[in-house]
Amino acid sequence: MFHINSSTGKLMTKQSLDREMMDSYELKIIATDSGKPSQSASLVLSIAVEDVNDNPPEFPQKSYTVAVKENEPPHVILSATAMDKDIGYNAIIHYTIIGETSSFYVGELSGNITTLQPLDYESSAQHTFILKAFNPGEPYLQDTANITVTVEDVNEEGPVFDKPSYHQILPDSSIAGTLVVDINARDENKSYDEGIFYSITDGNSEGLFNLSSTTGQLNLTRDLSKQTVPLYYSLTVTATDLGVPPLSTSVKVSVMIAPIGISFPVFSEAVYQPAPLSEKALPDTFVVQISVLYNVPVIYSIVSGDENGYFIIDPSTGIIRTRKNLTVEHFPVSFNVQATDSSNHSIHNQVSVTVEVIDENNFPPVFPFSLVEEKLEENSPATQIVQLKAQDNDAGRNGFLTYGILSGDRLKFRIDEATGILYSTASFDYEEEATEYQIVVYAEDDGIPEKKRGYCTVVVKIIDVNDWPPVFDPVNTFSVNENVPVGFIVGRVTATDRDMGDNAFVLYNLTGGGGNIFEIDEIHGDIKIKTSPDYETMNKYSLTVNAINNKSAPFYQATATVMVLVIDVNDNAPVFVQNSYSASINMINPVGAHVITVNATDKDQGQNGLVEYYILPDLNFSQFFLIEDRSEGKIITTGNLSRSGEIHLTVMAEDQGSPSLNGTAMITLNVLDNSPFVPQFNNTEISVSVMENTGVDHLIYTFAVAETLGKQIVYTIVSGNEAGHFGLDPKSGQLKTAINLNYEKVSQYVIFIEANENPSSATQVQRSGLFSQNVAMLKISVQDVNEEPAFSNSVYSVRILNSVPYKYPVITVQATDPDSGENGLLLYSLVHHETNQFDIDENTGQIFTVSVRRWAGTVSLQVQAADQGGRGLTAQTTVNVIVDASSSDNIVVIVLNQMINAVERNIAEVKRVLEEILAWNIYIIDFYSNEFERRARESTDVTYLKIIAVDEAAQEIPAEDVKRKLTEQKIIIQSELEKIFETSVTADVGEVPAASVSSELIATIVLSVLLGCTLVAFLVYVFITIERSKKQKWFVGKKTEIIEGFDNPAVADINESPKITEKPEHTNNVNTEITTFTSMEDTQGGDADKDVFEAEQKCDYLETLLLDLESEHEGNVGAQPVAEITTKQNGFLTDKNDEPARPLTPDPIIHTPDKELKGVRFSEVAVILDTETEQDEPDNEDLFFNNN
Repeated sequence: MFHINSSTGKLMTKQSLDREMMDSYELKIIATDSGKPSQSASLVLSIAVEDVNDNPPEFPQKSYTVAVKENEPPHVILSATAMDKDIGYNAIIHYTIIGETSSFYVGELSGNITTLQPLDYESSAQHTFILKAFNPGEPYLQDTANITVTVEDVNEEGPVFDKPSYHQILPDSSIAGTLVVDINARDENKSYDEGIFYSITDGNSEGLFNLSSTTGQLNLTRDLSKQTVPLYYSLTVTATDLGVPPLSTSVKVSVMIAPIGISFPVFSEAVYQPAPLSEKALPDTFVVQISVLYNVPVIYSIVSGDENGYFIIDPSTGIIRTRKNLTVEHFPVSFNVQATDSSNHSIHNQVSVTVEVIDENNFPPVFPFSLVEEKLEENSPATQIVQLKAQDNDAGRNGFLTYGILSGDRLKFRIDEATGILYSTASFDYEEEATEYQIVVYAEDDGIPEKKRGYCTVVVKIIDVNDWPPVFDPVNTFSVNENVPVGFIVGRVTATDRDMGDNAFVLYNLTGGGGNIFEIDEIHGDIKIKTSPDYETMNKYSLTVNAINNKSAPFYQATATVMVLVIDVNDNAPVFVQNSYSASINMINPVGAHVITVNATDKDQGQNGLVEYYILPDLNFSQFFLIEDRSEGKIITTGNLSRSGEIHLTVMAEDQGSPSLNGTAMITLNVLDNSPFVPQFNNTEISVSVMENTGVDHLIYTFAVAETLGKQIVYTIVSGNEAGHFGLDPKSGQLKTAINLNYEKVSQYVIFIEANENPSSATQVQRSGLFSQNVAMLKISVQDVNEEPAFSNSVYSVRILNSVPYKYPVITVQATDPDSGENGLLLYSLVHHETNQFDIDENTGQIFTVSVRRWAGTVSLQVQAADQGGRGLTAQTTVNVIVDASSSDNIVVIVLNQMINAVERNIAEVKRVLEEILAWNIYIIDFYSNEFERRARESTDVTYLKIIAVDEAAQEIPAEDVKRKLTEQKIIIQSELEKIFETSVTADVGEVPAASVSSELIATIVLSVLLGCTLVAFLVYVFITIERSKKQKWFVGKKTEIIEGFDNPAVADINESPKITEKPEHTNNVNTEITTFTSMEDTQGGDADKDVFEAEQKCDYLETLLLDLESEHEGNVGAQPVAEITTKQNGFLTDKNDEPARPLTPDPIIHTPDKELKGVRFSEVAVILDTETEQDEPDNEDLFFNNN
């Protein structure tokens, strides 16, 4: 968001800031100089992002729907509040309605939408308008929302009966269930009885009647009793509809019980009181029907009481109707109706009818305006706000009005119910309380049968008055750099006024000191530079800022003191006290010799006035001087100068300001020549060699200088003898050994020797350079001298069983030799050892068994270690081997479900596990995968181990005890072995196989058979050779050929000189096979009979081969050369120094082109015990037993 100019420090924005995303930033500013090492300072800069009106108000939704019941008095139906992401004045939201405004009002600041009058569903079922929210400032930003008001229908009229009243006469002989009357009512456009609920609400205390709630039929609940006089019942029946809310209407039902056989007409009611008539009833309006119980028709007539002639009666039906318009003032009227026997006018009866006329409340009160807006200043005492007058077109009590407050703050307002004057009851505070009040006032008449109301909404807006003084926000101390330009803003002071509008308008001005340097923006409060300040003139100002709101009375003023600190700017360069300096100095000086001290001053303060001194570099002399302390200007020497005479240096004084300023001065130095005599070596780099172990005081080298000029020369060791291995005579220069040198510890030394006239000057010259002519470097190479090896012990003891196999490891002895290279190469051997029971590995020193079967006792072996590969110095030690007799009865076989090659690799770990768990010494005397093919190493899943256990007293543990313990510890053994093999392991105890022929016996038999075969083959060969020589002498003189790949490739010609022969092309078709026997390498196992059989087969095969050679020769006489059979010396049966044997015959050998032929000397017969070669398998016994 920000970036800073690394040179000027000017901080700028990289993009526009959005206060709504982040309203403040905290930056760490680091200033770093260019020195080495660089120095830095840092400060934390807090940046507050000021708000601008860049966000419009936003409604949370674009449309609102609200449902309002019709006829409800004015009230708040919706609060649609918009949000503005800005703050302060920019976030003030005003509301207004666009469109229909006669029925609705919205609070200017609250956003509350209010109905101004009760809504009428029948007039309009839906109202739509637009609500706008806007900011009053600049720019003008707004948002709108669509408002839909749905008017819900309300049940306004109750059920209407088909008659205004019901009259019925029943004889006293009527029985239970007799229908008295069928009452019918209906609701609006529905049919009779549809959706109507009927009930008797009065007059049935005796329970004589039962009314069906759905049909309206009124029945008797019991039989009537005989009556002597008429009995009258007046019931009230109510019909209720299913509207919301449900409405009810009641009707009067009159029932008369008349005796049978009466002699005069009996009216259905004692007195008729029909429902009141409206003053607006038209002529011929039904009033009531008169009925009688009589056995003959009667004639009805009005006989008295209707002097104004308002009514007329039908003489036959008894229905009374109005004759003309009615005058309310003449009512109520009571008149008499007479029923006369139509056949005998002397029989008649009269009843009284009372009729009332009411003045209907036709009109509700109406205010001139549905909305009245009034203003009231804050802090005003209780006062009259407005007088409201409503008009009612009714007369009398229907037009008599009273006033009241339906809704609003009744603690703040009241109304005179008679005059309609609205008063405030308390003062208002614009800053602390609401600024707008809505009071719904009603005017109510005293109408009959119901009172009606009219409504008016009064909006009272509280007006702000200037009752708060400005208040300054906390003012921090400002700082400004000196020399800033005019108009630069130092800082801003802000005073706030809790009033609004002009009452909150504040102007700023400056008083007091600093008026000629600073000025203030009277509107925004920005303190600016009027004249650039100078730190050196004045660095601190105290400003008095006044804030005045003077647009409306009364005027208020506030004062704040602002401190402004002037920050020093590096505007003054350092100035030397003198423009030039001069001094004298010797050419030969010790390091750090004082030359001169310079001084400079800087008018600035702090870092800007902090001066450091530097010597400007040049090509000649600056390297001989330095500033001892950069802040003091003291110049010292780094050593001796290169020449005498006058030299010049330029010194610079630089301040620590940013950017830094500097000044320079010239220093003239007079260099005096005081150089001493410096001896010189002829050769400064010398190399010598010395043998190790020469002892102390052995002369290494004698140092001497080219010339002394008759002065005493002193020799000293400068470096390389920190360990004190050498001593140097300071006068003679002889370097001798101080210790006995050891090649193995240090093989080379590098020593620096210095020659000086005297010790004091030596130090001075030495500092002028390590490789100057008075310093010589001596490289001493220490030559290695062969030293004797040594065994760690002079005597070793070990114990084994005589049942262990061939090459069983007995013990490993090792010697150490301090030498390195060839001198430290040791070979081991057994000396003075005349038996063949043991042998030793010459490289590792491991002693192993050769054959100890059936032999017990103690043998002492003398082991020798010789360095230089066995040709140098020697050391000897004695190994006492105790061979204990063992019994085959104590051999135990362990069967593992692992492949033999896996067991071979981990045999040492298997032995360790068995010894740890069984707590005995364990000898593994053999292991194999098949008893009859022990040399086989295929991937068999079972491996057999033959072991013998021995206790600490070297006594064999009986096999049964071993087996028992193996069985007891089987689970533990298997668990430990699983850790080794990393798979599931089973370890079972097996049975020892029956004894087989020993390997020694097998070897003897096989060797004897093969020697016999060899002798026979030799005789056959001699015979064939003689025969060939007789028949092919002419061919022998021409050509002798030795086949490629012979072990003895050189054959002798007539002059005893070797000659390389070539294979003739005509021998390519000859198919001859030569069988080569290899030496016997292993006799440790296998089936003896099988081995003998295989040896005999090989002997027969050789004889057959030789006969084939002879037959082929006879069939190719004169065309094919005779094959030459040669023998090769083998160290198994002959001396190593024997020379290769001469060929017995010069006849060339015949061979196939696909096989290599190798010569065989019969004195070196190789015996093969097993034809299966194991080229990929290492020696099993070496791998198995090489575990110590």
